[in-house]
Amino acid sequence: MARVDLPPQRLSAYERAICYYTLPKITHPVAFGLIVVYAVVVLEALAVLAYGALTESEGYTKAGAVAFVGVAVFGIVIFLGRALLNEVRMRKALAVAKTVPDAITDVEDIPDPFEQHTLLRHPLHNRGDLFPCTDNEGNIVYFVESAAGGPWWKVKDAQDNEVLRVRVQQGAASFTFGGNVPARLSVYTDTREVGRIRRRVSFSAPVITVECEEPERTYTVQRGNIYREKRLVGRIYYLHRSLYLDIRKDEMHPALLGLFITMT
Repeated sequence: MARVDLPPQRLSAYERAICYYTLPKITHPVAFGLIVVYAVVVLEALAVLAYGALTESEGYTKAGAVAFVGVAVFGIVIFLGRALLNEVRMRKALAVAKTVPDAITDVEDIPDPFEQHTLLRHPLHNRGDLFPCTDNEGNIVYFVESAAGGPWWKVKDAQDNEVLRVRVQQGAASFTFGGNVPARLSVYTDTREVGRIRRRVSFSAPVITVECEEPERTYTVQRGNIYREKRLVGRIYYLHRSLYLDIRKDEMHPALLGLFITMT
């Protein structure tokens, strides 16, 4: 089991605000409607190409091949262009955040928007690694263990007491739009199941449903945003080669922690 250490890196108040409030507004995925239209056009180009091949019609075959190549090039430009634009916007916003001194948090007239939030961080890792979860000051809150070929993650606190376990009920398919999160997970404290995590099939941004027990709640996670009853209660975001969970303290639940530690 490989051990992953967390480099000392603290989010400034302004960086945190940029990640929580600004990035979701300036980075946008490709619209689902455009994906559907693109898929239809690709199928039509392939249909013309197939018809030409079956009927041995040179005209249809050539037209289908030209249309397919043109659509493929158009798709590369559109989808890669959108990804590049999002990356440029994100880097520009974070570059601005680095120029703002963290002393802004000491100004008494400015309220702290994260006063009622919990912030956890863990490094990017591979399945089977041993890694820590820390707070923003670098204090260890949890340790996470997993086996490369096993179905379990085990979470312990800084005193080596087990806090929860996460079990894979259904892994990700070989081809999926759901990212690195398995299709179904169960979260346990002791032997009690306290949460179920399900990744729904989506051709746009993956949608993850987290069903919690004690208290009964349902969260929806999409594009890093955590919602309960359509209200934003937290975010999960990548920065500094790490993954961050930034959520209201009264919304924190073991099932959400279980989702967070399984994300790589």
